[in-house]
Amino acid sequence: MSDNLFTKKAQFSLKPYQLKAYESYFPNPFRVRRMSHGLPPGAEPKEGADGLIRMEVSNIAAFPIEDYMPPANELRARVDFVYTDSDDPHEPDKFWRQLAKKRNDDLESFVGKRKAMESMLAQVISSGDAPETKLRKIYDRVQAIRNKSFELERTEQEEKRAKEKPPETVEELWKRGYGDSVTLPRLFLALARAAGFEAHECWVSDRSMYFFFPETMEGRKLNANVVVVKLEGKDLYLDPGLPFAPFGLLPWAETGTRGLLLDKDGGTWIRTAIPARSESRIDRRARLRLTDTGDLEGKLIVNYTGLEAMNRRMENRHGDVVERKKFLEDELRAQIPTGAEIDLTNKPDWTNSETPLVAEFSLKIPGWAAAAGHRSVVSVGVLSAEEKHVFESGERVHPIYFDYSFEKLDDIEIELPSGWHTGSLPSPRAQDGHIINYSLQVDDVSGTLHLMRKVGLDAGMYDAKYYNGLRNFFQTIKAGDEQQIVLQPAAVGGK
Repeated sequence: MSDNLFTKKAQFSLKPYQLKAYESYFPNPFRVRRMSHGLPPGAEPKEGADGLIRMEVSNIAAFPIEDYMPPANELRARVDFVYTDSDDPHEPDKFWRQLAKKRNDDLESFVGKRKAMESMLAQVISSGDAPETKLRKIYDRVQAIRNKSFELERTEQEEKRAKEKPPETVEELWKRGYGDSVTLPRLFLALARAAGFEAHECWVSDRSMYFFFPETMEGRKLNANVVVVKLEGKDLYLDPGLPFAPFGLLPWAETGTRGLLLDKDGGTWIRTAIPARSESRIDRRARLRLTDTGDLEGKLIVNYTGLEAMNRRMENRHGDVVERKKFLEDELRAQIPTGAEIDLTNKPDWTNSETPLVAEFSLKIPGWAAAAGHRSVVSVGVLSAEEKHVFESGERVHPIYFDYSFEKLDDIEIELPSGWHTGSLPSPRAQDGHIINYSLQVDDVSGTLHLMRKVGLDAGMYDAKYYNGLRNFFQTIKAGDEQQIVLQPAAVGGK
C-alpha cells in the first residue's frame, strides 16, 4: 500500500475465495493466512461477520526509490494473503515436507524410468566422453530445444491453431520438440541420470521481486526449478530451462537464495552460491587518438561475460538488429560523461550462451581535451559516468542491496598528436573497501597514454547505517575519475 506519494487515507477490503457448492462435494479446502509488513499501529486488517476482511490506513509516508535498494515489493507496507490447504499454520516443517514430497512425486512421474532415456541419450553423448563433456553436451542439447516460456505471448486463436498440448513425460517432450522453464530442466535431469550421474531437482526462490522465508509457508515463492548434479564429488547447479544461461552459472536472481532439494523423504534446505566477481565481467579495451583540436576518436571493444552477457541477451531476446544495435550504443553512450558519436560496427552473437557477448564500436568524443592557457587537460574518466552518479543523496532510508558481484576493467590507450607530451600525470590509486575496490593507473608510454581502471563489487545487503561509508567510497571513485592529465601541445613545447 506504500506509494510514490504520501497517502492521507485509504480503505481496502477482500472477500476470500470460497468454493461454490456445485464445485466440490467436500468442504472448502482453502484457508487464508495473512501476514502484515510495515503497517502503522492500529491498521491491522479485521474480518467482519459478513466474511469480508477490511483495513483502513492513514498517513502512509511516500515510498522513496533509491540507488541499489532491495526489491521494492519486499519493502513496501503491505498485507500478504496466502491460500493454503495446510491443516496447521504453525508447523512449517510439516508444510515443506508435504510440498517437497508432492513436487518430487510430480518429478518422478514426469521423468519416468531411466532405461527409457537410453535411446535419447545415445543421440547426444559418446561412450568415450569425459564426465564433464557428457554433462555439457546434454546441457547444450536441452537448452537448444524450443522453450515456450520465453516466446512472445500468443493470442487465444493462435494457441488453438497451434494445438500444442503440454508434454506429460520427458519422452513426449523429446518427440514434440518443445518444453518450458520447468519441463526442460526435468529432461536434463532425466538424461543426466541415464548417463550415470546423481541428479536432483531443487526448487529455489527468485529474489528479484521478493525475499523468501520458509516460516511464511508460501510454496509459490519457490518458483524456479534447477538441477543439482554431482560432478567429481562437487554439487553443480544448472538451469537449462533459462535461455542464455551458461553451463554452471545460474541467473543472478537464483543465486544466494534458499532452495528445497527434493527427495522422497521430504527434501533438504540448501542455499545457492553467489558467483565470484571474476565470473561476471565487463572488459572495455579502447585504442584511441587525440586530435590537434581536442577530439578523442578510435575503436572500442566491449566484452561481456557471465551474468553481464546473460542479462543483455535475455533482455534483447526478442529485439531485431536495429533494436539491439541501439541498445548497445545507448548503453555505451550512458557510460561517457559527455556527448559522443557512437556506431556499433560488428554483429554480436546474441544466441550463444557459452561465449562472451562482444561489441565493437567506432567512437568519437568531441572536445575531450580542454584548453588551459598554453596547455591542454584531459580527464582520465573516459568511461566513468555510471559510477559518477551513484549515491548522490546525502540521506538513506532503505538498506543497500547489490544484486550480484561483478568487475569492470578498462584498458584505454590514447595516442597523442605528434609533438605533444605530458606535463603531469595523476598519481596511481588503489582503494580497497572490502566489498568494493577501485584502482586507477595512468602511464605515458612513448607518446601514448595508457589508462588502466578497475572497479569490483561484491553482492550483498547492508544496513542503511553503512550508507555514508559506501557513499564516501563512491565519492572517492568520482574524485579519481575526475583527475586530469596535463598535456603540452607541440606549438608551446617547441618554444
